[in-house]
Formats: sequence, C-alpha cells, structure tokens
Amino acid sequence: MRRISAAMIALTAIAAALTTNTAQAQTSTFTYSYGGAPLPIFRDGADIITVANLFIPRSIAISKVTVNVDIDYPRPGDLNVYMYSPILTRTKLLERNCGNQGSLTNITFDDSAGSRYSDACPSAPGGTYRGNETLSNYNNQNTIGLWSIAVENNGSNDFIGFLRGYTLTFTGTALTNAPPISAPQAVYNTASYQSGIIAPGELVNIGGANLGPANAVIAPAGNLPTSLGGVQVNFDGTPAALSYVSSNLLVAQVPFGVKPGGTASMTVSYQNSTSIAVPLVVANAVPGIYTQSADGTGVGSVVNSDGSLNSSTHPAARGSYVALYATGLGAVSPALANGQAAPLAPLSTTATPVSAVVDGYPASVTFAGAAPSLVGVYQVNLLIPQLAGSGSRSLSIYQGGAAVSQNLVRIYVQ
Repeated sequence: MRRISAAMIALTAIAAALTTNTAQAQTSTFTYSYGGAPLPIFRDGADIITVANLFIPRSIAISKVTVNVDIDYPRPGDLNVYMYSPILTRTKLLERNCGNQGSLTNITFDDSAGSRYSDACPSAPGGTYRGNETLSNYNNQNTIGLWSIAVENNGSNDFIGFLRGYTLTFTGTALTNAPPISAPQAVYNTASYQSGIIAPGELVNIGGANLGPANAVIAPAGNLPTSLGGVQVNFDGTPAALSYVSSNLLVAQVPFGVKPGGTASMTVSYQNSTSIAVPLVVANAVPGIYTQSADGTGVGSVVNSDGSLNSSTHPAARGSYVALYATGLGAVSPALANGQAAPLAPLSTTATPVSAVVDGYPASVTFAGAAPSLVGVYQVNLLIPQLAGSGSRSLSIYQGGAAVSQNLVRIYVQ
C-alpha cells in the first residue's frame, strides 16, 4: 500500500452538518490557491503519494468548480492526478495518460472545456481541458474544509518532479447564516502554521466560516478577554482567551488546563449558535518560531544583543546573545492564568527545558519562558555558537527531545 506524504482527514461529520440555507444566499465565485512550498513527486519505487492540502474557509453550496494545476514532470503518462473534496469525493483528472507527450504546467481542468486532456495531450504549457472524470462530482457539496490534490508516480523510476501548486475556483450559493464552522486542519500555531495539534498556553489561529463579526474586533493590550465581539471559544468546556475575531479567522490562547496525551474538543459560539465540536490532539509542546514574514518561514523574529532586529544588515555576532519569540512551548512556572499578560517579575519559565540549534550547532539557552507583557508568546534567549557560519543560517528550537519548531527559519550570523 502506498504511503501518503501528507495527512488526508475526512471531515464527514462537519460536511454532513452543512445544509443549504437559501434564506440569505447569493451566487458567488471565489478562488483559492495552494501557497505552500513545491512538493516532490517521487519515483514509482518510493511508493509515496504526494498530497497538497488547501483549507477553504468559506461556506458555499457548489454549482461549479474548476482547478488549475502546475506540475513539473517530464512524462505525464507516469502520473495519476486525483482531486479530493473534504468528504473525500475523488475525481480523476488524469490516470497515466499521454505517455511521453504533454505538459502539466499551468493546466486548467473545467467541465465546459472542448476536449479532454487525455485526448489532446498538449505539448505546450497552459490551456483548458476536461479531466478523465467530471468535476460536477462536487456539485451540491459544501466548500468548507480540506481540499487536496494527490499526485502518484505509478509508472517509472526514471524521473522525479514537483507539484508546484494549484488553484481552485468555486461558484455557488454563499451561505450567510449558517452556524460557525471550523476543522482540525484550520486550527494552527500562529508562528509555525502547524495544524491539528495544540499545546497548553499556545496561541492558535482558528479558520473557518461564520466564526464572528464581519468587521474584525481586536482586543486591547494587556490581559485578554474570553468573550470578544460576541464570540466565545471553548476547549473541553474551558473558555479560551481571545485577541482577534472576524468572520473567517479567530486568534485564541489554548487554555493551560488542556490535558496533553489525549484530545481536546473545541467549539466556537457566535450569535447564539455553536459549531460542531472539533477534536484536536494535545501535546506537551508544539514549538513554533515567529518569523518576520509572518508566514512561518524566512528570517526569525530575533532581537540581537544591541536591540536591533536581526537581518542581513544587522547580523548577530558569534558568541553574542539573541532573543527569539515563539509560541506553543507549553506549561510555565510560576503558572499563569488563561489570558494573563506575563509579568516582568517573577519570570515564568517553561516546565520542559528548551534547546536550540543554529547552523547545525547546539546553542546554549539561558532563558525560555513567557515573554513579559505578552499573552501566549514565549521568549527564548540563546548564545550564537562560535562554530556557526556567516550569512543566513538555519535556526530551530527543541523541547522534550521530540517537539521541534518548523523548518525554513533562518538567522543572520556575522
């Protein structure tokens, strides 16, 4: 059995609860694109299916869907390309068609196209074609949830390639008075963007539909409230502190009382309506480093010893101390209340020690704990190793020997 290179979780319970409500509905078209890194397409012998997931936060009863794929692979006839909806309805776009001919760069699949890709086998990038199966398979389903493109090399060990991206365009009836809706994949670390797993005290983004007011509400500085803009979020019945609420995105602090080693049930309530419970795996820690790009990649939010923000023009010297900012480092001592801004004294340190690595070399950590005056944000002070190279170098933190921060975070070293 072939392994899957990314999790595909059925959201059957969520999808089943979505009913078309036409009382306040209008036909709309929305486009969403996969924004992650290109994913490798492996040789046949690796037995790995490449899967790119895209969470759709809007609630739309589908009347039409099209998909544009950008696949860099020299022989289309080796590949199976499938599309999955949140309830795992599968549509075959290609199934080992066209042999050595054809290009899968910037190809759009649309039921209204004049010919099937498998008949045309276009040699040039671009163009619009029908797939092997119709995209009308998704008509009357709801868009909310995790959509996936899966690419399987089932024909050759001669080549590898990349799934560079894809774009979904939905037309249908936008449901404006449905209950709040979210999903495990839409609950993710505000620093690393890791989804589906949470830790006590972590700041998380919660994506979905009908989550809160159309006009975003931001909590004032200081301690955070558990009700904001008419929105409440509960984890196992305990209210979460909220810093930002809107119709499609909430920012909340996971209560410190959630129990690692099991699952927590999250619900969102707004305008006297409550979402279906969303199950989330709970770990002791889910480290994520904040980055200056605010997308979990690139140069970290690191402050040099002179107070400057780390950059190519302000690198950190070897042997100097820097401070990075993170979330998801779990319990602290002395304990903090949910939503409490951490005091300057006494400092609350992480219950589990934190380690750091710069450019592959261990970096001594002198402090890891709640960042003073902030909620759900942790500060880690570390020493730049003398053996670290110059320029842009990798940066990561570890906790408990297993929990590790995201890849692709960098720090500039002098």
